[in-house]
Amino acid sequence: MRNLFILNKGGFQPQGITHDNLSVLESSFDTITDSITVVLGSLDIGVIEVQKFAKDGTNTILASFNLETFDDEIISFINFADSNKLVFIFGKGDIITATYDPYTMDYQDTVVEIVGSIDNGIKQAQWSYDEETLVLVSKENKVILLSRDFSPINEVVLDTQDLKKSKHISVGWGKKETQFRGKGARAMEREALKSLKAGGLIGNKIRDPTMPYMVDKGMITDFDRQTGQNVEISWRGDCEYFAVSTVDIVVDPDDETKTIERRALRIYTRGGELDAASEPVDGMEQHLAWKPQGSLIASVQRKMLPQDYIEEEGEPESNEKSLSLIFFERNGLRHGEFDTRLPWDQKIKKLLWNCNSEILSICLEDKIQFWTTKNYHWYLKQEIYTPEWKFAKWHPEKDFTLMYADCNGINVLSLAYKITHGPTIAPNNDYGTVAVVDGTTVNITPFAIANVPPPIYFRDFEVKDNIVDVAISLSNEIYAVLTSSGIVIGKVESMNSMQKNGEHPSIVCEFSRDNFASDIDILRQIAFVEDNMLGVLLDSNNLSHIALIDLNNLESPSLSSVVETFGKVLLLKTSFDYKSLVYEANDCTVSELNTTTGQITEITKFPQIVIDLRFKNISSDENTMEYRDTDGLVAFGLTPNGKLYANDVLLTSAVTSMEITDKLLLFTTAQHNLQFVHLHTANFKPLPVVDENVSDERVRSIERGSILVSVIPSKSAVVLQAPRGNVETIYPRIMVLSGVRQDILHKNYKSAFITCRTHRINLDILHDYDTALFYDNLEHFINDIGRVDYLDLFISCLCEEDVAQTKYKETINSVQDASFGVVPAPPTEMELYIKNKFFDSSKSKVNKICKAMLEVFLSKKEYMTKYLQPIITAYACQKPPDLKSALALIEDISDEQEKDSMVTYICFLQDVNVVYKVALSLYDVGLSLAIAQKSQLDPKEYLPFLQTLQDATEPRRKFMIDDHLENYDLALTHLVSVEADEKVASEEVIDYIQVHELFKFALGLFRHNEAKQNQIYSIYADKLVATQQYAEAAIIYEMLDKFHDSMDAFVSGKRWKEALSIAVTHFPKDVKDIAESLVTALNYEHKYGESAQIELKYLKNIKESVRLFCKSYNFDESILVCCTENRKELIEELVDPGLDEAFGIIAELLADCKGQVNSQLKRLRELREKKSQDPYAFYGQEGDQADDVSIAPSETSTKESFFTRYTGKTGGTAKTGVSRRTAKNKRREERKRARGKKGTIYEEEYLIRSIGRLVERVTQTEQDAIKTIEGLLRRHKIEQAYQIQKNFIEVLDLLRANITEIYNLDEKDRERIDENGEVYHIPEIPVPEIKEFPKLCAIDF
Repeated sequence: MRNLFILNKGGFQPQGITHDNLSVLESSFDTITDSITVVLGSLDIGVIEVQKFAKDGTNTILASFNLETFDDEIISFINFADSNKLVFIFGKGDIITATYDPYTMDYQDTVVEIVGSIDNGIKQAQWSYDEETLVLVSKENKVILLSRDFSPINEVVLDTQDLKKSKHISVGWGKKETQFRGKGARAMEREALKSLKAGGLIGNKIRDPTMPYMVDKGMITDFDRQTGQNVEISWRGDCEYFAVSTVDIVVDPDDETKTIERRALRIYTRGGELDAASEPVDGMEQHLAWKPQGSLIASVQRKMLPQDYIEEEGEPESNEKSLSLIFFERNGLRHGEFDTRLPWDQKIKKLLWNCNSEILSICLEDKIQFWTTKNYHWYLKQEIYTPEWKFAKWHPEKDFTLMYADCNGINVLSLAYKITHGPTIAPNNDYGTVAVVDGTTVNITPFAIANVPPPIYFRDFEVKDNIVDVAISLSNEIYAVLTSSGIVIGKVESMNSMQKNGEHPSIVCEFSRDNFASDIDILRQIAFVEDNMLGVLLDSNNLSHIALIDLNNLESPSLSSVVETFGKVLLLKTSFDYKSLVYEANDCTVSELNTTTGQITEITKFPQIVIDLRFKNISSDENTMEYRDTDGLVAFGLTPNGKLYANDVLLTSAVTSMEITDKLLLFTTAQHNLQFVHLHTANFKPLPVVDENVSDERVRSIERGSILVSVIPSKSAVVLQAPRGNVETIYPRIMVLSGVRQDILHKNYKSAFITCRTHRINLDILHDYDTALFYDNLEHFINDIGRVDYLDLFISCLCEEDVAQTKYKETINSVQDASFGVVPAPPTEMELYIKNKFFDSSKSKVNKICKAMLEVFLSKKEYMTKYLQPIITAYACQKPPDLKSALALIEDISDEQEKDSMVTYICFLQDVNVVYKVALSLYDVGLSLAIAQKSQLDPKEYLPFLQTLQDATEPRRKFMIDDHLENYDLALTHLVSVEADEKVASEEVIDYIQVHELFKFALGLFRHNEAKQNQIYSIYADKLVATQQYAEAAIIYEMLDKFHDSMDAFVSGKRWKEALSIAVTHFPKDVKDIAESLVTALNYEHKYGESAQIELKYLKNIKESVRLFCKSYNFDESILVCCTENRKELIEELVDPGLDEAFGIIAELLADCKGQVNSQLKRLRELREKKSQDPYAFYGQEGDQADDVSIAPSETSTKESFFTRYTGKTGGTAKTGVSRRTAKNKRREERKRARGKKGTIYEEEYLIRSIGRLVERVTQTEQDAIKTIEGLLRRHKIEQAYQIQKNFIEVLDLLRANITEIYNLDEKDRERIDENGEVYHIPEIPVPEIKEFPKLCAIDF
């Protein structure tokens, strides 16, 4: 869709300095110094002079010398700028080098020498693109390869046997035996033959129509003979292959006694080995150009069809001859062609590809044509006139720079692409119209009307001459075509007639150049101002001026004025609003031309030349387009190297195309993104870099290499063209959402809904963008949308996410240089679980919307009738679904057909099995049957069940339904109601309560019926005994006067006071046995104090009672018993030994604790010292630590932690690179942590927790130690009491002094990995409080 235009054209006339009357012979680009080296000379007298021309206009003589031969010709010239060497190859065989001094640049110091000579002369020579290999074709028909220092590489003779070497593979296409002609084809062929012979129409000229009429022999044309059967050489861009075109004399395939001249291509490798030869092509000429970045070789063919073929096929005489450009593959086979549209006798001088292979230039005697291709169609994009053309060369590095020589000297041409499109002003003028130039044809496609893929176009019209430039008016109905002879105006009646009536633009006027330009003016570019003014850019003598053409009368335009720019203009554009012209000068300044007053205002100056330009007045008031001041005038420019400027601010780089609308700047990048910038301010800032996983409405991924063609704001559409030529229309989210937001604010909810539905935008935005507006106008929202299916879609698609703040966040108020948002990480399983677990339906957005809409739906009777289905949707889509209300509404529908339809619909919305269960819970068998029939349930199962329900009484039916739905509480309620008149609960009720363990619920049901409640208590007590809840069971038994069962339960629960109270009251004979069993059980659980009381009170065993009191450290009780029972001898017999035993136990405990604290504290200090000195060794990391590894922790570091270094897991691999831990692995991890094995990462944590357990044990022993100390003092064992108190205080002081150090666990050591592979931190271990020991004053010394 792009056109080529001339961005700049310059030239100079080299003059001989050392000699007079020298003409230009050759030239080359110097890519190192960005200059041009020109060869001047007069070969008839053998004089050569080489000059170097810089950009600033200065020139330097590099060499001047005389040849030893006269009337020679230069076959090849190259300037090795890196080695300061000029290389000349002459037709008579001499190879001359001239080495110049780069410092003095004195041509007299240049060393000229003949480095070699080819006998009998040279036909053609060509250097490879890397300047390392030279190919020569001598007049002896030899191909000679030389290196850069002219060392021979290979020499090959051009032999006709080479043409037999072919890689062509025949698969039989065109042969009769490979053609499938269908069943009965032979019989039909015989019948046709008889018929033809009978009519006398065929004679002997029957032939297979699938076969070509004639087979090419490779014969040359008279043009080729007249030019001397020249030889051409062309290298491929990677310098691995080159092609040679020559004429050979071969045997005529039709008559072996004769010979013919055949032109053929030979493809050689870089080493000179023959790789392939071309197939014979009649009329092919010597011109040769290998596509630098491709596999095609271009050549020229002059076709002339035989007269007998023309007579037979009935072709018109005009098609007898054609001049085509043909292509070959590297294997020599043909690969496409196109008609050059030139006269058959037109002489072609040269074929040239530019360095990026996008432009093929055909050089003629008086002009150069530039061709491009897309979708296998070749377009003639531009044509320049060159009187007395001599040579042309593309720049080896600058894609669109061409140098050519003619009678006026050396000319340098800069080309650029442009897309000629109409206005992008919405809503009345943005038709997306694009005009594509193809020779004399203007192809027009308004993409808003028809998305026609090229090379087909919606409409077109022809002009007489090849087109230079084309422009489209504001209304899209007038088209101005600039040719070398003037301006052609085309027009359609209206866009509507173009669309509906198939109207093509008609030419209403041809305005000759004589009316607005002189003979020396060059017509370059054209632009519209609204519909009534044209601006034409003219060049003359390195100055530019703009001719303004008045189009108020389209049939008779007139010259309004000619505006002088006083400089060289590169670009002429229309402003965004089509009210003025904007142009860029060669000094990078951008100026605005007011076509009404002729006033020129400088807008800005770009840092470098731009090849594409847009201009707009950015105003805060969107309702006016009037310029307030220059602060709001912004020019956007795109440079050849992809830099995008807004005035002098560099926005970004790597840009491939751009366009603007009223609110947005759009551009594509080499990273294959389409980006947007809001045009709400004239103060621009550099844009941030686009990272991966960007989630921002201002960035959209596009197909690789796509560029902008046009923008249609009223349709939120952007037209892109891929590199292969196909066109794609996309609807970027930012443009679509902009329209949706405007519709919401204007309460055009239906328009917004349809847009969202069309472009698959989450419908929540209708609510989320302006929540208050939504609820305030909810009834208007419902009525505006109107359609039931639309409302259903809206409700059913609701989600809890606030899409206006997440995926559809508005960016118009975002800072331009702020980083783009990125796609958030998907929630983990744990996060989803927590979110679902703690979901609060009262705060649910979906529930709030559904309930609000239900209020509106149910407020009016007509709404309930019209919006019945959306009402059901609103019930069913709540979280959790309110299916009971929905089914209750369906149940009340009287129309059976509508009822069945609603049943089908609700089964579609929700799981039909869930709906079936809810219907059962309503106890509506008929509705349940209707729903079951919509499900996948087996009729053999649900039909008998539903029939049973139908036959049962209502309470029994409800019981069966709730039992089936596992609503056991309700089922029991209904079952009880069945036998409400019975005095006692039936076996069925009892069994149901026991099976489903409904004891508590049943007790509540029977709280007013004592008999039935006692029945439940009885079975409940049995259940409690079975589950070892003896105490509660015993109480219930006692309530029921089951004293023996109660006593047994109290004994089993070791409730000795309750058990003995029942035994004394009701079973006095069993008191002793009960007491003995209780003592045994209590002693087993080390409850010696309670056992002692039973021995004393009920068994009267004073001695055993005293012994048990001593074992429980109740020495005061034991002494009291001895005294009250008058058994003082037991004090020495039992109490004193008990004190000694308690002293030993406590003393040993304190000694162990003290030793443990000291040893574990020492180990902790060793570990932490080792960790600080060598953390890698501490965590078991083998090998020396690298010098460049930082050990300091960092919040932003991405290196693995010490824990993960030990385990070999990092933050990244822990999540995705390891398998999830199983329950077995988790238990193994817990066991390792519990053991705290030495040398593992768990040892430090183990030591800390071990000391914590020690503190707990010491705290629990404190009261026993106090009782022991008091007993020892009462028995005059002062030293022992002193030792216990002293040791206890020392242990507590030791812990108190070091407890902070012990519990100082580093954050890195708290890192762990959960079962999902995520790194987390265990909680900090709380530091225990060490209280003071209550010292006794008697031994506090």
